[in-house]
Amino acid sequence: MASSLPIYSLQDVSQHNTAKDLWIVIDKEVYDVTRFQAEHPGGEKILQKVAGKDATDKFLEHHDASILTRYRERLQVGVLVETKAQEPKKGFLSRLFRA
Repeated sequence: MASSLPIYSLQDVSQHNTAKDLWIVIDKEVYDVTRFQAEHPGGEKILQKVAGKDATDKFLEHHDASILTRYRERLQVGVLVETKAQEPKKGFLSRLFRA
């Protein structure tokens, strides 16, 4: 099932990392929780600590995944695209020691 939501990279999400513009990722779904901060039962600071990041592990430590169904329609702004890990840059020693 194709999503009609915008696709974002983790780099895109990382730019939304302040209390006035706060996005997080939970299970490859991108959420804008800027206005939700005041409602969050655990307080604003918890959300601000994961601003612009993948918060899946932290979220699942304290919530059941089913709670997202209550907020998804209101807060989800996109989906996360998987990017291939960048190959490490080769330094000058790689020319001396070939595999």
